[in-house]
Amino acid sequence: MTDVPKTMRPDVDLSTFCTARMLPSGGRLWVAAPSGPQVGAPVLLVHGAYHGAWCYALWMRRLLARGRAVAAVDWPGHGGLPQPAGFAALGVADFARTVEEALDQMLTPPVAVGHSLGALVLALAAEGRKLPAVVLLAPSPPGNMLGVTAVPLLPDGQPFGPPGADRFRDVYMGGAPDAGDWLPRLGPESPAALNDRYGLKINVTGGADRGLVVEAGREDPLRHPEGQDAAVAAFFGYDYRYLPEAPHCMMMHDPGDAAFACLSDWLDSLDETETPHCGVLAER
Repeated sequence: MTDVPKTMRPDVDLSTFCTARMLPSGGRLWVAAPSGPQVGAPVLLVHGAYHGAWCYALWMRRLLARGRAVAAVDWPGHGGLPQPAGFAALGVADFARTVEEALDQMLTPPVAVGHSLGALVLALAAEGRKLPAVVLLAPSPPGNMLGVTAVPLLPDGQPFGPPGADRFRDVYMGGAPDAGDWLPRLGPESPAALNDRYGLKINVTGGADRGLVVEAGREDPLRHPEGQDAAVAAFFGYDYRYLPEAPHCMMMHDPGDAAFACLSDWLDSLDETETPHCGVLAER
């Protein structure tokens, strides 16, 4: 079956509840604060390949309702931003620089969450920074992790198109019937960034002292073979959770609410104190 409906979801339009600030590298930072007291550290969300900050919209709304200030970053050429010149040559280090710019804009160091390739981007950006904690969802592994397996490289030179309807629904979204509602928002990816992961070219030597790795049970075994995500948790010394029914894009399709509950409960375990509402972004 290939006839997947393609409609835009209005509830993932970040402009309806966030403000945006452009970043020097050409990326964009979206932010929103709760109307009442803020609970704990703000949360910065980092998307993965083909996606944009929009992929976290549902979780951002729910975190706001729980009193969390939230922010999400678009890499250059993602989330509807125009592709810059040389987009196909942008690698993980370039996207990590955009995340570093976002971190520099935050008034308070956030708990940072990265998904898939974005988890690797975040891990690189977090080196040497004093973040309260990081969360790595279905993470791409660092190249210097023992036992990790490379993935065949893609042709370089031209942006690589997003997955087709069937693959997106079945591999990324766990067969979600509404997968087609998200599909139009996907965009091409830089082959240099994908090959940084596939070729195990990115080494990470440090990061936040506290962290959580969440493994999706319904994964692509080529990119997430058995034991790999648990090994990422062990590599960083982070907590580990396995969600058997979660698909790769767990923030967009979350059977039983397991992924959001896992994230929010772990955030609450870090800091349950309330702080006065003081905004999210530092002054320019």
